[in-house]
Amino acid sequence: MSHTRYAGVSYPDATAEYCPVSVFLRDLFTKCREGKKDPNLVVSTTATDLDNIVAKLDGTYHPEMTSEHLLLAEQSLPDVAFRYVTLLKQGRPVLFVYYQLFALTSENFNLRKDRNCVRHIMHLFLTLKKAKVLVMGNALRTDSPSYTYDRSALSEQEALDAIAAITEKMAKSEDVSGIILPNVSKGKNNAFSAAGYSMPWDDNVMELAMHPEWNTLDDYVASLTRKYKTRAKKVLDNTAALVPMTVTLDNLKQYEADINRLFSGVIENQSFVFTSSGANYITALKKLYKEVFEITMYLSEGKPVAFISAFVGADVYDVFYVGFDTGLNKTQPLYFRLLLAGLEQAIALKKATLKLGRTSFDAKASLGAKPNQKDYLFKVRRLPETTIKWFANYFSSLEDGKWKLRSPLKA
Repeated sequence: MSHTRYAGVSYPDATAEYCPVSVFLRDLFTKCREGKKDPNLVVSTTATDLDNIVAKLDGTYHPEMTSEHLLLAEQSLPDVAFRYVTLLKQGRPVLFVYYQLFALTSENFNLRKDRNCVRHIMHLFLTLKKAKVLVMGNALRTDSPSYTYDRSALSEQEALDAIAAITEKMAKSEDVSGIILPNVSKGKNNAFSAAGYSMPWDDNVMELAMHPEWNTLDDYVASLTRKYKTRAKKVLDNTAALVPMTVTLDNLKQYEADINRLFSGVIENQSFVFTSSGANYITALKKLYKEVFEITMYLSEGKPVAFISAFVGADVYDVFYVGFDTGLNKTQPLYFRLLLAGLEQAIALKKATLKLGRTSFDAKASLGAKPNQKDYLFKVRRLPETTIKWFANYFSSLEDGKWKLRSPLKA
C-alpha cells in the first residue's frame, strides 16, 4: 500500500479512486457500527503524532487543538486518556476530532455527601467495575473546539455525520459506558438521533453582560438595587484586608503548592469530579498561555487563602477554576469576593461578557449573571441510574436545583 505524507505524518492511501462523499461516509458508518477496522481512520493516543494537522485542515488557528496544548493536557491530567482521530479521504486528512477517556471509580464520587442508602450500592458497583466515559474534546473546558474539518472536502452536516460514526467506533473499541458530546445539537444531525443520543438535562453556563457605563467596580455596585448593593458592600468590607497578588511566570513556582491546596479543598466538597488533576492543569496553562491566562492570588496576613484563574478572550473574560480556604470561607465571603474580582477585571479590560461557568448558579445569579444554555448530547451504555444522577449533577444546572433567576441590577 502506498503512503501519503501530510503535515509531516505518513498516512496509508486508502484508495486512489474518486469516491463520492455520501458513499464514503455511508461506508465509514457501516464499518464503525459493525466494529470493523477502516483504513481511513487513524487513531493516536498522544499528540506527539499529530504534527499540527489541525492548522492544516481549515487554515484557522485553534490554540486549544494545537499539539502544544494537547500535549500539555496529557501531561497535566495523568488520570485521563486521550484519543485523537484523523479521518482520511483518498489518503488526505479531511477531519480531526479528539476525545478524553475517563475510567471512573469510587474516587470520582463523594459518596459521603449522599445520605441515601444508594451510596452503598454505588460503592459496590464502582469497586467491582470501572465505568468508562468518553467525552468529545476537553471535559474541563467544554466550550473549546473539539473538532475541525476541511471545508472544501466536507460540509458541516457531512462532518457531523463522520463524527457520529467515529464516536460509535471509539465507544465500542474502548468499551465505554457513557458518551458526552459538548456543543453538538441533536436537531442538527439525524445520525446522532438514530444512534440513541439525547439531551436529558439543561446545560447552562452563567454569563454576565458588561454595561458600557461600568468603568470601575464601584460603578457596578452603584448600579445594584438596594438589597444587592448592601450585600456587595458587605462582601467588600469583610474582605478588604485581602491583598491581591498577580501570579506571573516569575513567581508561579512560589504559589504552585498553594494553588493545589486551595483547589483541592474546593473539589473535596463536590459530589463528583471527572479528574482530580485540575490544579496541575491550572499552573500548566499559565506556562503555556502566559498573559492570556490570568491567575490572581489573595493573601490574608501574608498567607494565600484564595485564587481566581481566567482566560482573557477578545471580548470575553472567561473565569476558569477558583480555589479558596473552605474553613475561612465560613466566616469571610471568599467565594463571592472572587466572583467580584472576576467582574472587576472584566470591567478593567473592557470585555463585553463575563463567563462564570456551570457551578454555584445562585451566587452567580445574585451577581447579575444569566444562564446561557449550551448544546450537548449524551448516551448511556450500561450505566446504572445512580451513576447517571451524578452526571446530571456535574453536567447540568440540576446540581443547583433550588437556584432562581435574580434581578440585582436596576432597571
